[in-house]
Amino acid sequence: MSIIRSLIVPGWTRILPGVLLCVVFAFVVMNIDHMLHRYYKADVASTKIPDLKRRLALATAAGKTKAAVKLSKSLRKHQKALKKAGGKVGQSWNWATFLYQKAQFKYVAMLLIGGILIRNIFGIPEIFKPGVAVGRPLIKPGIIILGVHYIWSDVLRVGGTGILLAAVFIFGTATAVMWLCRRSGVPDGLGGIMGAGTGVCGVSAIIATSPVVGAKPRDMAYAIGTILLFGTAMLFVMPYLGQALGISQSQFGTWAALAILNTAQLIAAAEWYGDEARNTAVLINAARIMLIPLIVVFAVWFYGLKGKGQDIGFWSTMAKKFPVFILGFFVLILLNSLHLDALGGPKTAGTPFWAMNAVYKWFFAIGFAGIGLSISIDDMKKAGGVAFLIGSGAAMTKMILGLIAVLIIGRELMRVTGGQ
Repeated sequence: MSIIRSLIVPGWTRILPGVLLCVVFAFVVMNIDHMLHRYYKADVASTKIPDLKRRLALATAAGKTKAAVKLSKSLRKHQKALKKAGGKVGQSWNWATFLYQKAQFKYVAMLLIGGILIRNIFGIPEIFKPGVAVGRPLIKPGIIILGVHYIWSDVLRVGGTGILLAAVFIFGTATAVMWLCRRSGVPDGLGGIMGAGTGVCGVSAIIATSPVVGAKPRDMAYAIGTILLFGTAMLFVMPYLGQALGISQSQFGTWAALAILNTAQLIAAAEWYGDEARNTAVLINAARIMLIPLIVVFAVWFYGLKGKGQDIGFWSTMAKKFPVFILGFFVLILLNSLHLDALGGPKTAGTPFWAMNAVYKWFFAIGFAGIGLSISIDDMKKAGGVAFLIGSGAAMTKMILGLIAVLIIGRELMRVTGGQ
């Protein structure tokens, strides 16, 4: 019994109210999302069924068997969608099409916008705050589970190009921000974590780098405020900008992974844009997360800290700062690449990988609920001064250059096939 008790973190009951709040919020929103999706599909089906019946009759009369089979399959799919909504041909659900398709008011948007409104209009009682903070990291188990969507050819092709892009953008941004901060008289502690945060992946990089550059709590508040403020803005701007520019899902996923600074906000924006965008973004994000230890070593070198109480070795830094959860992600990729019948696949009903694939969205939903409920306008007001201008300017430049890069690369190179 004592062994079991030793595994439990003291005060764990404090997080229960907030976690439960995130779960309930996610449950309600996910059901609204399913409802909107059902009526959107029914609206599309109501319009397409008459045309499909006409084309099927023509194909059958002309003896075009293959075309008839394909049309028949599509017809049954739309009839099923219409039946789920309890509707009939000719009935309209334009409101659902507008909200779900045109306005992109899906579960990601509802959780984020709803959470921000709740936090900043009504406030979050203190009893919920510890658990809400715990809700955000639940995105990480969702990322691990997404490993079932990839095979090693995706990792080599998309991940190889992605890690090259990430390295160029990460170290280019970090160098520029650190140099400009030093030239502008910004303290090294603040300049170092601002460079790491805008270069790699936001808050995680700030936390990893702060001890080696001697960042003060106030410095961390400024840097995190800058990261969250920019990331929140891009989270809502980039999906609509991507649609307006007509960029593909794989391109958007790459762009988001290069431009959005915080992992949670990056995953939210990519999931908002579509499944393929999310798959590409997660894979490239995994590559950039693995570069966190290197950015710590880079900060030590840039500020000449080696031999000044910061004499840390390369391999010891890699071991201390490496994000261990990423290993689970790659283990699932390996297992999926082996095509083991016992594990099945994300689309093979009743198999372990199918069950895991059905669960990941709930981890994301609870995590997104935690993000929305954590975004405080007052906290983001902590960002300011010269460091804020340099950091946000570098992040905006990174976003623009990232967009140019993905337009040059094209649609196909960054597509995740998952063996399909």
